[in-house]
Amino acid sequence: MNCPKCPGRSLDRLSIPMKDRSVPGPDAAAKELAVERCPSCGGVWFDLDELNAFLDSGAGLTPSSPAPASGPSAAELDAESGSCPKCGVALVPAPAPTNPKVRVDRCVKCAGLWVDGAELDRVSGKDLPFNERLKAVFGDLSKGVL
Repeated sequence: MNCPKCPGRSLDRLSIPMKDRSVPGPDAAAKELAVERCPSCGGVWFDLDELNAFLDSGAGLTPSSPAPASGPSAAELDAESGSCPKCGVALVPAPAPTNPKVRVDRCVKCAGLWVDGAELDRVSGKDLPFNERLKAVFGDLSKGVL
């Protein structure tokens, strides 16, 4: 699979150790989540539901090496949409499921998500005030109130 933002760059497979939160108690089994990451720009490809599993697990990714000084800036990478590394169809901008202030790139065919490296720490929504995090997850509940 190739990076949608860095032409010609292959994505590295990355295994993220995490606890299986579907198992209750402190003895939750450990499992691994496999995602793909660009060694150049630090962006990460999440297949359907992998982003939610990653965020629910509380696992973290070590920062990747920064893009070279001659490479594109974070804003330039964000402006590029690119193609799905799995399907090859054009990715479309979409708000992150847990933080609508962060734009990710979504595949309309396989529903995978590309998160730029600079956005990875903000995609969880932890930088949002609590009420905005609730809106991101549940929608604006005040609209139905009389």
